[in-house]
Amino acid sequence: MTKSALEIVQQYQQLMEGGNQAWTDLIADDVIFTGPAVGEVRGKSAVIDLNNGFLPLIRGYEPVSAFGQEKLALLEGVFTVVAPSGKEISFDIAEIYEVVNGKISAIRIYYDAEEFRKEFDQPS
Repeated sequence: MTKSALEIVQQYQQLMEGGNQAWTDLIADDVIFTGPAVGEVRGKSAVIDLNNGFLPLIRGYEPVSAFGQEKLALLEGVFTVVAPSGKEISFDIAEIYEVVNGKISAIRIYYDAEEFRKEFDQPS
């Protein structure tokens, strides 16, 4: 039986949270990641590098809602991350994943990046 987009994305997140590098097997070679702090990142290796840089900063994730269709999964949650100063900040996030042939082909995330930029010393 084929997994739904939501099942694949949930597996991807569980593997990441558990520190299991098998999450990288769920990403398509031509994946495109789009988000406020990084703009657009293309390609599996670049997205893996991006995630590997972000994962150590995560202190928590609280899911709020999830919805899936055949090729789309939409998640809403609250991330808590630690800034270089040591301050923890939390922000609401919406994530949209596109899944093609069992692999994540696109990830779009949306959040208010102002406090994130301020804490991480990034220009507005």
